[in-house]
Formats: sequence, structure tokens, C-alpha cells
Amino acid sequence: MFRLKSLTKRERSWVLYDVANSAYILTIVTVLFPIYYLSLAAHIPNRTQIFTFVTAGIVLTDALLSPLIGSLSNYQGNKKKFFAIFLLIGLIGGFALIIPGLHIITLLAFFVISSIGYNISIVVYDAFLIDVTDESRMDKVSSLGYAWGYIGSMIPFTIAIVPYALVVLEFLPASLEQLTVGFAFVVALVWWLVYSIPMLKDVKQDFAIPKPDKPIRFALRSLKKTFVDMKAYRNIFIFMFAYLFFIDVVNTVIRLAVAIGSDLGVGVTVLLGVVVLVQLIAFPCSILYGKMTEKFGGKVMIYYGIVIYALIIGVTHFINENTVWLMWVVGILVGSAQGGIQSISRSYFAKLLPMEKANEFFGFFSVFGKFSGIISPFLLGIFITVWGTNRAVLTLLLPLLIGAIFLAFVKEEKPELDDILADPVLPEA
Repeated sequence: MFRLKSLTKRERSWVLYDVANSAYILTIVTVLFPIYYLSLAAHIPNRTQIFTFVTAGIVLTDALLSPLIGSLSNYQGNKKKFFAIFLLIGLIGGFALIIPGLHIITLLAFFVISSIGYNISIVVYDAFLIDVTDESRMDKVSSLGYAWGYIGSMIPFTIAIVPYALVVLEFLPASLEQLTVGFAFVVALVWWLVYSIPMLKDVKQDFAIPKPDKPIRFALRSLKKTFVDMKAYRNIFIFMFAYLFFIDVVNTVIRLAVAIGSDLGVGVTVLLGVVVLVQLIAFPCSILYGKMTEKFGGKVMIYYGIVIYALIIGVTHFINENTVWLMWVVGILVGSAQGGIQSISRSYFAKLLPMEKANEFFGFFSVFGKFSGIISPFLLGIFITVWGTNRAVLTLLLPLLIGAIFLAFVKEEKPELDDILADPVLPEA
């Protein structure tokens, strides 16, 4: 279905995992699980705030695991193994959501398990970028991953959402809601599994170091050494701090857009329509982002994305029951920038890395990205209670501004070879 003739077999198989996991993010994480949870938790006070805190808890767990998994992935044979393990965890947790009659706490627990499996698999997947292509093609391959992820996810989403939409539009009885949600989850999860197979079969780990007798101890020592010698990797850490803040808003929009939109008075039908619009616009815009990066450079295009997200926040501030049409404007803006800023950030970061420590640094990269998912949910959880949703969303301008300032200090250069060779933490063969 997705031939992608301009790519090598490895590149194509890597891109297809974006197609695979995007169905899970769109159908379950972004759209149906929040709606389903809010419906089941209608009797619970502060249900939106509870969901934001659960989201923050998921992110905190990922942040603690990602550096260690990234460091362990440096060792020969570990990378594919960790990818498969966490893919399996994500799928098992996802299928458990389908069990009928779950208590709301149990439902959230399975969602946490599934989300952690998904997120850590992405850490390893992103790090595989250095194994599947060379530096000159990273922007293109990374952008195509997000682009085809957006358009590919629309196929299972369309199949999955039709029965649920018929319930929402009252063509089917409301008693079938749970059944239609379960059907949608199954479609998304089976799609995720099937399109993960090429990644498992074709993508290999090229950059690795020999596995030591005590890999966890050496991994922890390597992580400590990296932090102690932060000056040698100063440029990389500056970018990660910039990423920590500007991707904060991107992650928040992905995870909480439906819950926030619902609080602002936007109906489910409009929210579903906006989600579809985002996917359709994001496909060509992600590819265009990659092409524009070749002309203007990665940093300029990241700044472009930051500006677009500032506009998104400003428009969201004015959404209420009388200005629901502004939600469509938000959808257009999100679609134009979401995939681009994510894909270019990934490839821009990969170009800064020494190959010998790339997996470890992608673990750190995930940590900084995940901690960004803690900041905004807590800000929103606190200020929604104090100010209301409309004013609370304006707090997201702060992380965008801080990220833009840090990004200005990033130089497009790798660590000096002497700094890398001076690192004494090497495993015993």
C-alpha cells in the first residue's frame, strides 16, 4: 500500500512504523480514549484535571525509563530487542482497554501501561534513524515518516470512527457506544501491529558497542559520565533544553486538544472533523517542511513552527460556544506545523550527535521531550481551576518563548572527536 519508491528498503520499513503507530495516537490517544474517559467519568468532579495529571504521570515514568533504555540500546543486539519488548507492552495494554465493564481506575491503569509501551518504543525507533540512512537524507526520511504517518493513520481512523460517529449522530442507539469504541481500538491496534512487522524484519542496528558483563552498571556509568562531561556536549544539551520547552506545547495539543476543546464548548462532531482536517493538512505540510529545510535550514523551520504554535494558543483563547468556528482555524494551523516541527527537530538533533553515543542521547532527547509533557498539563491543571480554560491556555506561551531563546544559542556542529575519544566509560568486551 505504501511503496515509497524513493526510499531504500530500510528507510521504507522505518517510515512504515510511523504509519503503524500514528493510528494508535490518532484513534486512541488523541480522539477516542479522552472522549470515552470523559463520558465514563461524567459523575467525577474535576475529571479533566484528573486526566491531565494522569498524562503527567505517564510522562514522568517515560522520562525516568528513557535514558537507561537509550544507554542500554548502545550495546550490540539490544536495540531491536528493546523495541520489540515495548511494542508488545503497548499492544497488550491497548487491547486490555477493550475489556468491558472496567472500573475507571483500572481503565486509566491500562491506558498508562499502553502509553508507556508506545512511548519507549518511539525512543528506540527515533534512535534507529542513524542506522537506516545517512546524514544527507535524515531531514527527508524523518519528514516522510511523519507525513506518511499522518495520511496512513487516516485509513484505520476512518474505518474505526464510522460506527462511533453513527452513535454520536443517533443513527445507532447510545447503548452501543462502548462496543463501537472497542471496535475502533481493535482496528487501530491491529493496524499498529501489522505495519510494525517491516520494522522488526528489515531494520538492523549498525552503530553499536560490545555488550559488557554488567550492562546496566555500565549504562548507568555512561549516563553519569555524560552529565559530568556536559561541557563536551554543550551544544547538544542546549538544543535539548530548547526542545524541552517548545515541544511542550506540541505534546500538549496532541494529548489534550479534545479534552480542552470539549471544555471550551466545542461539540464532539466538530472535534472529530477538526482531527480529520489536521491529518489531511499535515501530510503535504510535513513533506513541504522537509523540502523547505533543505533551503532555509532546520533551525529556521523550527522557529517557524514555534511562531505557528503561538498563533494557535492565541486563537484557542477566543474559542467559546459562540466562536466554535475558530476551532477549524486551530486545526488548519496545527496541521501546517505539527508534523514539520516534530520531524525536523528529530533529524536536526540526530545531525548534532556523535554516532557512538547516539542511542544514549536519543534517550535524553526523549526525557526532555517527555518532561515537556509534564509542564503544560500541570500548568493547565492548576490554572484551569483558577482562571478557566480560555485564560489558562495562554500560559503555554511561556514555554514557547523560553524554547525560542535557548534555540538561538544552538550551533550546528558535532562534539570534537577528542572529546568523544576522551570518554573513559567503555564496556568490557
